[in-house]
Amino acid sequence: MINQITALESCWHISPWWGKEMHPLAVRMLEKVLLPISDLSGYCCGVEWSGQEWIYAIVCQNETLYLAEQEFHTTNVLEKSTVSTPAFRLGDIVEVDFGERPTRRIIQGIFSLKDNWLYGVEWRSPTLEEVSTQSRTIWLADVYLVNVSV
Repeated sequence: MINQITALESCWHISPWWGKEMHPLAVRMLEKVLLPISDLSGYCCGVEWSGQEWIYAIVCQNETLYLAEQEFHTTNVLEKSTVSTPAFRLGDIVEVDFGERPTRRIIQGIFSLKDNWLYGVEWRSPTLEEVSTQSRTIWLADVYLVNVSV
């Protein structure tokens, strides 16, 4: 049993829910979107893999809404922004120092906050979801991550 637990802890971080192929995004970062229910527009400031789909962070009237792709329409118009290009992309494998020794994780979310990029990585195995209602994702700045070539 101990070997199975060790195997689980050593590989879950690079085996995302989508398998070997990442689902395409419906909208680009900082792209303007239309919200059909309210006739308002906003822009995409982040994305995170949740459950079996991408959830998009849409800024609209100084609030951030978290929506699935069927809840908005894309425009292919990018918002003018001074935000730099993200240091990592979705699906990149990075090394994170969670404690005694650095561990590898996959970038499963990106979020722009006050002209800085944050990256979502799982900090615990998805199989432990039943044990806790706490989120499995932790958001870190690029200074806490190191890109790993696999």
